[in-house]
Amino acid sequence: MMLGLVILLWISVVFAENLNFCAYHRDNLRRSLSLGSPGPDNLLLPFNGTRIPGSQESIDIQIFIKEFFGEKLSNDWSLEVDSFEEKGYNFTNLVFTPFNGDTFLVLAAHYDTKIEPKGFIGATDSGASCAILLYVAKFLDQILTSDRDLLNPWLLGSNVGLKIVFFDGEEALEYWTAEDSIYGSKHLAEKWKNQGLLDRIDLFVLLDLLGSQEQLPVHSYHRSSHAYYEVLSDIERVIAKGRDRSLNPSELQYLMKGPFLDDDHRPFYEAGVSVLHLIPFPFPSVWHKLEDNFENLDETKIQRWAVMMSEFVVKFVNS
Repeated sequence: MMLGLVILLWISVVFAENLNFCAYHRDNLRRSLSLGSPGPDNLLLPFNGTRIPGSQESIDIQIFIKEFFGEKLSNDWSLEVDSFEEKGYNFTNLVFTPFNGDTFLVLAAHYDTKIEPKGFIGATDSGASCAILLYVAKFLDQILTSDRDLLNPWLLGSNVGLKIVFFDGEEALEYWTAEDSIYGSKHLAEKWKNQGLLDRIDLFVLLDLLGSQEQLPVHSYHRSSHAYYEVLSDIERVIAKGRDRSLNPSELQYLMKGPFLDDDHRPFYEAGVSVLHLIPFPFPSVWHKLEDNFENLDETKIQRWAVMMSEFVVKFVNS
């Protein structure tokens, strides 16, 4: 009953909040998430390269992400570095928290790329998703700096906190199995379990395989998060104005099947955390191929996801 009331409140304010935030998105989307503007504010192009765990390229993207939060944002985003070695590889998860709470909303994507085929860029898998998360952080930082009145006054108090996670080691080192995959998320989930943090996660949102030029559906995969999927779908409906929508809350075939896609959400889901898995199915045709490069990205779709997730986070925290 209470969740239903919250959903109705979210839907009732979506139009007003879009009016408040549209100027920010208009001024920042193109220079932040563009395929053709290699300026200092571009959050997408730095991921146009390989990011194999432990490699110099992986270290470079870690530095880029940490410098973004530490130097480009105005507020204090505390950093948790979760580094470990397994099977001869060095893995590093990065977790950023702008405000704590009794419970948390967690947004996540993986930044690593496959070892084979050599030269694999992983533009949709998952460079674009990482760039989207950086944009969401920048958007929230602006609100915390100059538009805090748009958020509830207790935002920085002890209610809903936020964590943005960049996972390492999602890809298999050789062949995907339950043991050879999602190294970073398994390690962080175990760490947070030992700290008592898993029980404090209200919703774990995982972004993956987004930004393809193909029009691919993103289904609702988990019963516990379907209401949140509906909220995100309402946001998309307002933004897309009916054109080329990815989400369809009335299409329930994958929800009825139960979880069947393996990804970084698995250890959190198995621990009882509510998961919203934002991944298309079928996968992009370039999945795990060298063609998963920046020539096959659609910046309009990436920018739409950035706006959708920005709006969603504000609504979630305000509820």
